[in-house]
Amino acid sequence: MARRPIEIDCEEVWRQVSNYLDDELDNQLRAVMAAHFKNCAHCSAILDGTKNVLKLVGDGKAFELPADSSRRFYTKLDRHLAATKSKNVRGS
Repeated sequence: MARRPIEIDCEEVWRQVSNYLDDELDNQLRAVMAAHFKNCAHCSAILDGTKNVLKLVGDGKAFELPADSSRRFYTKLDRHLAATKSKNVRGS
């Protein structure tokens, strides 16, 4: 009987990506996630993006965004979260 590979969905990968980078996963889950990253461009991009954020935050260099950029970012984020919340309420 052939063994079927254990699969993981993208949402679980997103929840575990920090643990993956911190090497805080058991070997089996780590291997499953590594295989998922090889086959999923979206999750691979999230992994790369998370690594980049950690590099930026971890290098000790702080920088401020221009006030207008910060305002635009938060406005867009608020709209996105409101739309997501509205979508989730309708789907319930």
